[in-house]
Amino acid sequence: MRLRKDVLRFPEGKTKAFTLSYDDGVIQDKRLIALFDQYGVKGTFNLNSGTFGQEDQYSHLKVKHTKILEKEVAELYRNHEIACHTVTHPDLSALPSNTVLYEVLTDRKRLEELSGKMVRGMAYPFGTFDGLVKDSLCAAGILYSRTVQSTHDFSIPDDFLEWNPTCHHDDPELLPLAGAFLEKDGSRRPKPKLFYVWGHSYEFDNNQNWEVMENLLKRVSGHEEVWYATNIEIAEYIEAAASLRYSADGGMVFNPTCRTVWMNILDREYCIHSGEMVRIVRD
Repeated sequence: MRLRKDVLRFPEGKTKAFTLSYDDGVIQDKRLIALFDQYGVKGTFNLNSGTFGQEDQYSHLKVKHTKILEKEVAELYRNHEIACHTVTHPDLSALPSNTVLYEVLTDRKRLEELSGKMVRGMAYPFGTFDGLVKDSLCAAGILYSRTVQSTHDFSIPDDFLEWNPTCHHDDPELLPLAGAFLEKDGSRRPKPKLFYVWGHSYEFDNNQNWEVMENLLKRVSGHEEVWYATNIEIAEYIEAAASLRYSADGGMVFNPTCRTVWMNILDREYCIHSGEMVRIVRD
């Protein structure tokens, strides 16, 4: 998806978006979701449909890696996004493409059955992928997939199947990045900022540092200029913005999608509704 990123606005003309993503569907998600709901933010939870109810003790963890029960999925994540993380959490880059497709499509189908919602997002297990894996995701109807490579910036990805987050929640730059994200931009055409934090909720118990998340949410929540969204809401909105059609001279813009899109064009704010053509004012 390509678009003129310097003129994008998020819904309601907001200039910033904040999102979070947590993997593996573990029991600590319950406490994390309570915090998200308390502070009015939205998260995406990447689940392995073949491991519900399992309990493991990994050598690098002080706490057990316990998965939620299948019957808990719909209610627990009802206000947030459910996304794929494959059936069994393999290294997808080491698998043949047919097995990758099975892992992703089977996971997607089961999660949709459990949640009653369409599932179009994903996070790569271990963060590993290659071109063949991306092709398989496209075949499985996946719109985006998150990596584990931190950018330490607030850019919008050019390729949503390689969606690099801003940082992990244990990154020492987390709060400085939050401060930079919230800084006021006095320019006439501020560029959009996307702040993306990821992790595993069991890490908070393992490291005994739940205050990290609470401090972050206290800092970034409740700001009028910030859109608090799930991963899929952001990816689908950017997809709609990238679908805008411009006339030959750039004097008209048409929105062929079902979503309203906000843009800043030539220093003017435009709200372009579904099916609407807007004439651009030239001073």
